[in-house]
Amino acid sequence: MMRKKQFQVLVLAVVLGLTVGMGLAQAQEKCSPKVDNFVLFVDQSGSMYMTYEGKDVFRGQDFIKERLAKRLLAQMNELIPQLKYNGGLSLFAPFQELLAPAPYDRAQLGKAITSIKESQEIFGRLTPMGPGFDSLDPAVLAKLSGKTAVILVTDGMHNLGKDPVAEARALYSKYSNLCIHIVSFADSAEGKKILENINKLNPCSIMVSGAEMLQNRAGLEKFVMDVFCAPLTKPKEELMILRGIHFDFDKAIIKPEWKVVLDEGASTLLKRPEVNVIIEGHCDGIGSVPYNQKLSERRAKAVYDYFAKKGVKKNRMKAIGYGKSRPKADNATEEGRAINRRVELKVVQ
Repeated sequence: MMRKKQFQVLVLAVVLGLTVGMGLAQAQEKCSPKVDNFVLFVDQSGSMYMTYEGKDVFRGQDFIKERLAKRLLAQMNELIPQLKYNGGLSLFAPFQELLAPAPYDRAQLGKAITSIKESQEIFGRLTPMGPGFDSLDPAVLAKLSGKTAVILVTDGMHNLGKDPVAEARALYSKYSNLCIHIVSFADSAEGKKILENINKLNPCSIMVSGAEMLQNRAGLEKFVMDVFCAPLTKPKEELMILRGIHFDFDKAIIKPEWKVVLDEGASTLLKRPEVNVIIEGHCDGIGSVPYNQKLSERRAKAVYDYFAKKGVKKNRMKAIGYGKSRPKADNATEEGRAINRRVELKVVQ
């Protein structure tokens, strides 16, 4: 009975994992790059080689902060959408570039993450976070263009050199397209305060707990999406109304006085070969639905044929009739009915 229950729990966990993964994949399909570059900026000072919250006696070597950070970065790398941006990895305290920013390649970044040392000397390895920011500028940031996300992975400790908050502020002043996000492994009041102050410098900044992200897959996925993804924006439909192109009652013939306006429309389409058009024909409210449907289609086809004769390719156009279903004005008046006897162009990219 116990084995059956354990198996059911395992199956549920797998199903939930697959569901979350499918949800993320679907979200990433609707994702466009939010940044042009990203840099993982990881603290390798002595305090990062101490155990998280100091519980080394009780929790063992697996809870060394640098190892936790390395594990989290590997998981993050698996979630980063494979889009067109540059990715890099640098360490600080001391500064070390493990992967110079280049077109993002998951395997290459994975190798760089793997190369982060899991153990180093603690004593004598102070934490110059401020100078770390200072080194990041000429070595990395100065070579990039466009929007850049720096993902700072640290416990926030600082005991040598320039003030890290002041240095982060200076970077923001110099690079208007920069955003510093924070993955915090802070386990001291001082470290937490420093990171909170850096986070407050710019509303773009997102700060999360690294330890919590290791236990919360959905939270890590959200962080990745928030940092790397902008929603795909649909091209705004441009409605071009052929003003003045109206038709006599029960007619689908283009009168000579409207041809100047049609010529302007054709000229615009020829100048913009990337634009396709839906030609929509309409009628007033007099007559039956079937009759007006056919009449609206003939009106749309008349404009379609006119543009085709002017050189607009037929595969860029589609003629549709809407009958009397979409009036623009009141069909109770002659003026309103005249307005409704019309053709519109809906422009699509």
